[in-house]
Amino acid sequence: MANIQLSIGKVPGGENDSGGWILECNKCHMLFPYAVKNPNDYSRVDHGATVLDSWDNEILGDKQEVIKKHNLESFPEDFRFDNLLYVETGEFERPKFSDIEENIFFCPECGTHIEPHVYSQLTHKLTSVNETIEGYMPYYLKGMLGDPDSIIILSDYQCSCEFKTKIVLYKSFKENELPIEDEHELILIDVIGAKLETNIDGIYNRDSCLQVLQKLLIRWQVYYNRVFLAVPFIGFDFKNREAQRVELWNWILKNTVPHKTTLLTRRATFNSFLEGSNNTGLDISVLKSYGLLNPTLSELTEKKALFKTDFHAKFYAGFDRMNSEVLVGSFNIHEGGYVENIHFKKYDFGDFFLKYILKMNIIFDPRFIDEEGEFLLIDESNKRVTIEKYNTSRRNKILEIINGIDNKDLPN
Repeated sequence: MANIQLSIGKVPGGENDSGGWILECNKCHMLFPYAVKNPNDYSRVDHGATVLDSWDNEILGDKQEVIKKHNLESFPEDFRFDNLLYVETGEFERPKFSDIEENIFFCPECGTHIEPHVYSQLTHKLTSVNETIEGYMPYYLKGMLGDPDSIIILSDYQCSCEFKTKIVLYKSFKENELPIEDEHELILIDVIGAKLETNIDGIYNRDSCLQVLQKLLIRWQVYYNRVFLAVPFIGFDFKNREAQRVELWNWILKNTVPHKTTLLTRRATFNSFLEGSNNTGLDISVLKSYGLLNPTLSELTEKKALFKTDFHAKFYAGFDRMNSEVLVGSFNIHEGGYVENIHFKKYDFGDFFLKYILKMNIIFDPRFIDEEGEFLLIDESNKRVTIEKYNTSRRNKILEIINGIDNKDLPN
């Protein structure tokens, strides 16, 4: 089965059709149905498969007729395509960054929460941002100015205490999601000068730990090329906690991108997940036999899976070939009010590799870290728009641009 990448288009605040596709894998040519929103207009397959047919759930009997047409009546009816199958591009931005309650960015001068103020200020900047995007689109549609994978917005920010800096915002580049209708579609990736090492440090309950980690995972998906999760326990291994255990695994899959993510856990932890998923009606072996298992999980069912029985270390990291960010502490991936200690650290890649990866006796080749692409850069303050190519990481390119801006008021 090929690695299939989908782009799921949604109409913000509008009517979203419910239906699905009949897909053919481009590698093994297997046919299978896939439930999807807006199958006939806003959603698409980016690579790995071909759409042979579609159905509309609003048309009585349409799905059954299409499935019968392609001789797929025996396909398991209990497959849930919003669960453990694929990571869909266009989906990983949700829940919106601003919806996650725990803040990670604070003003280094007065200590107030920056995130709510950033989004309130964006309300007044959205018109100019959309005008800039609108000016770029004719060139893009004619194939004259690049093929960006994302939109990066640099904007000035001033706190009520007069602290001034720049913020970095992200949105995936999809024609059907433009113009930007709501400032909360943008993800706050960075606040230059905000000290995460100070902001993320101390005692948190498990629910708050999950929220902090979720915001970091969203940040790392954009900023860094690789994500490493070392977590001995995911959920509780109790019979009455099976559904919660499966949901926490789903949480990991929904907040990570398979080709960027390495998960290290205990074999017993993975086996308890398999048992829990089977007992709650989701047969992982069936998903795997159809080649539809999420790639992150699929790796754990292969010999190349990263399993260790002799570790109790917990750390979560985003990194590229130059830098890394690590969340460490006592926190396994659990929910509830029980308290844990966590703190945020930064290392250059060499130190991170020596202190964490090698100490865990993990075989990891650092040569395959770089990532290439290009993004549409909107410098909102200077009314400048450019296509920026990167060949190491998006983060390095963004910081290179910011460091080149002549602004002596910027904090270090």
